[in-house]
Formats: sequence, C-alpha cells, structure tokens
Amino acid sequence: MKKSKADKIWAYKIANPTATNREVAKASGAHVTYVASLMKKIGTPKEILEAPKPPRRGDILDTAKGYVTKDRASDHGNMEDNFQMIANLWATYLNVDVAAHDVGAMMALLKVARIKSNPKHPDNWVDGAGYMACGGEIAGKL
Repeated sequence: MKKSKADKIWAYKIANPTATNREVAKASGAHVTYVASLMKKIGTPKEILEAPKPPRRGDILDTAKGYVTKDRASDHGNMEDNFQMIANLWATYLNVDVAAHDVGAMMALLKVARIKSNPKHPDNWVDGAGYMACGGEIAGKL
C-alpha cells in the first residue's frame, strides 16, 4: 500500500523529532508550507506522544485520599467542626435544618455543577470524591 504524503511526513518526523519543517519537507518531497500546516493541524509527534493522559478512577481516588487524609486542621480547622459550622451557617441562611454530613453532599453537588460546565477539569472530580468521603465519615459517626 502506498503511503500518503502526510504519512511520509509523520514517519520522518517520528524518526527525527528534532528535524525542522524544512528538513522534513526535503526528506518527504513535500513543500515546507504543507509540512508546517500539517504539524500545526495535528501537532508534532512529541506533542501527540507526550500529551497528558486522562486521569483514571484510581488516580482520582488516590488524589482525593491524599487531600482528605493529610492534616489540614492547622490551615482549615478540624474537618468535623468546619462542616458543622458551614451547616449551621447554611441552616440559618436557608431557614432549614442542615447537618454536617449534608455539607459533604452539597459541596459534592457544587462540584457536579462545575463538572457540567467543564467535565475535563480533574479537580472537580477529585474534590467531589473528597467531599463525599468527608461527608460519609461524618455520617458514619451519627
């Protein structure tokens, strides 16, 4: 099967990642402007091969675990006390009963709303998992 010009360019660029567009054009028999436009359109092999990998579920949970299990009390206060304070403030503002464990669920819902706007932002997934874990721990103590 005959290789297309784009395939020849790509193959040469993979084998010679530091080659300039002019060098790639000469080696592949293509015009330099075609090589440049192709690299701009599809990216260089380095950009493609070294692109960040999408997070996997274990990565998301491991990151969330790291956030919720390290001591943050010196910065933010005790987690249970903090969630209870938030619950009390929300309850007063909304004029409804709000429990500390509800804060975990509500904050996770905030992250769900942000995911709706930008599902590729990994922090929202991590933070949502973390808030659910904190809420679950508090609820488990009831």
